[in-house]
Amino acid sequence: MRLTAVLLVALALAGCGGSKSATTLTVTCTDGTEVIGTASVDVSGDLVNGRPTMSFPDPANAGKTGTVSVQPSGHCKITPGTAGG
Repeated sequence: MRLTAVLLVALALAGCGGSKSATTLTVTCTDGTEVIGTASVDVSGDLVNGRPTMSFPDPANAGKTGTVSVQPSGHCKITPGTAGG
């Protein structure tokens, strides 16, 4: 649950610090998983197979939802990006 709380704080801070909010987000995890260019990330408090899981609109497959499961000892960083890169 601590990891979920950290992810929620990171998500809340991702849009802070500027006059314009980012149009995309990038998620980078310690296991090498990356999601680049998604419009939003949903960090659920529910565990899937014992792991915190994030879901997002898949930037490569319009209309599809992608998911990332975080390793128990890992973490992910959510950072703002810009449209098109």
